[in-house]
This record gives sequence, structure tokens and C-alpha cells, in this order.
Amino acid sequence: MYECVQVGENTFFMDCPSRVGIYRDGGAAWLIDSGSDKDAAKKVLKILDDLGLRLEAAIVTHYHADHTGGAALLQQRTNCRLYLTAPTAPGDFPEINTALLFGAHPPKPLRTKFFLAQSARYEPVETAPLPEGMRLVRLDGHAFAQLGVCTPDDIWFLGDAVASEHTFDKYKLTYLYDVEKFLATLDTVANLRGKRFIPAHVAPFEDAASIVERNRRWVYETGDCIVELLRAPMTFEALLKAIFDRYDLQMTFGQHTLLGATVRAFLTWLMDAGRVSYFCEDNLLYWKAAEAGEAQ
Repeated sequence: MYECVQVGENTFFMDCPSRVGIYRDGGAAWLIDSGSDKDAAKKVLKILDDLGLRLEAAIVTHYHADHTGGAALLQQRTNCRLYLTAPTAPGDFPEINTALLFGAHPPKPLRTKFFLAQSARYEPVETAPLPEGMRLVRLDGHAFAQLGVCTPDDIWFLGDAVASEHTFDKYKLTYLYDVEKFLATLDTVANLRGKRFIPAHVAPFEDAASIVERNRRWVYETGDCIVELLRAPMTFEALLKAIFDRYDLQMTFGQHTLLGATVRAFLTWLMDAGRVSYFCEDNLLYWKAAEAGEAQ
């Protein structure tokens, strides 16, 4: 854990719960993501010192705290530049991430490093003076404005563009912001050309076909499950309980927030597809499986 793995002539990654990519550009280093917290960031700096590299910049694939958690320390210690897809506000003001999940100023259970990174100074990645041959691609869905980064060695760092078989087996659900865009991202990943692919939380792979298909199958299976449960109309809280019961999950404040947001993302997708609808009764909002020809 936290060892440095070389995957190209000038491309490395720190193997840890939220992997950090390292590209050697002469005597400088460009990072892809920053580690989940300040301890991970310190380990990255030790690796760079061992490689004889000074930190030039870090490109953050997306604004979630497990990818931005080490950014502030890296910037404080090295004055490196930090880049994030515009708008950069989720990095400059990380509370936006938890507010997006919760829908308002986040309560205390969400003000932890898992959800809330320390703020840092970000610049739009669109203005970054990238090393020659480095490429970026949008991989939205898990988060809005997520990036994939390809080093000049043709090594792709994918952030959270795909989830692992282990995630589906253990947790059944994984966080999504936009289901439709996640499906489009799966198509993008399937068509990327590179020597190796390094997701943040999934074992590196060379062929994307099987993991893309597993993620796509999970989306459609989850959508079908929600529609099936809504054959009997229910409120959102009742639906979330039914999903947790179906998958034998244990409710916590954090899981309610993360997976609740995911279920809402699925409801949006299913509603747009005409598969679910809603009605209000006795000042409660109910979701239900849509009947054939029902107007949305």
C-alpha cells in the first residue's frame, strides 16, 4: 500500500485506496488527483523526493473529497498549481460537494474528510500548460465535469469512470450524479485507446470491455429493480428503505446521503425515459412505476 508503481517510461502511480497518478516531465512532476487526505499527500511528496522530482501541478479528475483531500497540503508545501474542470468552485469551496449531496448546508455527520476536503486554489484545467502529448477527456456521470487524463506514455487515469465488481458485490450501489451521462461515459471508456487504464478504485486493466459491460449491466439491473419496487407507489424514504432491505444494506447518515442521491439520479433517468412517474397526496410525494402511455 502506498508504494510507487511504474507503468510507463515516465508514468507512475501511488497504489492506495484512491490512486494518484504521477507523470515525470523532465525534472518536474504532474499529478493526476491528490490523494484522499493530507497523509496520502505526504506519501506522494516522499515518492516525488525519491524520484528526484519537484511538483509542478496536479490535475484533479473531479471534486469529490477522496480525490481533492490532499490538494491543500500539496499546494501549501510546494506552491504547486491545481487544476480542475471549470467551474472550479467545488475545489475552491468544497462545501458545495456536500451541499449538492444533502441539498442544503451540510450537517455535522457530513462535515468529515470523507465528504469535505480542505479548500485550495484551483485554476480551470482548460488553461493548464499541459506537458506535450498529455490528453484530457470528459467522463461525466459519477460527477459532473469529471476528467480522464492520458499521459504521453498512453496510460489513462480514469478517476471514478467505472466501478469494480467488488463494489457491486459488497455494496450493490455506487454513487452516481447523472445516470444518462454515466452510460455515455462507459461508451467513451470502451472506445479509448491506450496501453493501460488506471481507475482510482479499480484494479488497473488493459482491456476495458468486460468492466464496461459489468457497469452497464449494473445500471440496467438497478433501474429494473427500482421500477419493480414502484409497482406499489411509495414515498422516496420508503423506496430507499426497500432498496436497502432488498440488497441487505445497513443505513447510516452517510449511506442515506450518498446512496439516496444515487437513487434520485436513477429516478431522474427513469422518469426521463417514461418508466416512472409521481403524484402528490396528503402532502406526500409518491413515486410509482409509470403505466403505458402515461404523461410525464
